[in-house]
Amino acid sequence: MSTSTKKKQPLKQQLAELDGLLDWFDAPDFDVDDATAQFAKGIALATDIKNQLTKVENKITVLKQRFDQESGS
Repeated sequence: MSTSTKKKQPLKQQLAELDGLLDWFDAPDFDVDDATAQFAKGIALATDIKNQLTKVENKITVLKQRFDQESGS
């Protein structure tokens, strides 16, 4: 299933999954054969996380602008 068609995980869950992948790379039994797939998974997660954070940042910016306009600042 592609990333665009599956339901997005909550940001907190994605961060935990990415943290788990980072731990996997630090593990003493690191498997080079699996590294490429794990790295690709990490890149996809990081991209999704970045996109979600950008959306949140944009919402905060809009809310701040509205507040500034309403308060006359």
